[in-house]
Amino acid sequence: MKLASISELKDGLSAHLDLVRAGETVVVTDRRSPVATLQRIPPGTLWKGAEVLMADGIVAPRAERLQVAKFLAMPTGPCVGGLSTVIVEERQEGR
Repeated sequence: MKLASISELKDGLSAHLDLVRAGETVVVTDRRSPVATLQRIPPGTLWKGAEVLMADGIVAPRAERLQVAKFLAMPTGPCVGGLSTVIVEERQEGR
């Protein structure tokens, strides 16, 4: 177990997360008092927030692994005037 003050955690977040990924628990302290722990989430464990989003129908679990080559080969539609124009048009349609 490693202790890290808030300022140490802010300054070295990536290094602390590397420790967590390796299985180490990091206890975060504020003025030398423990306030939180950072622990590795076991692979395959579903994050509780994802469960809520799925229950609300906001997200769905992927059915299969993304096939990058197939995705990149998908046809694209015309984008006349650039992305900014499309965004402005969509915002105006919503009014």
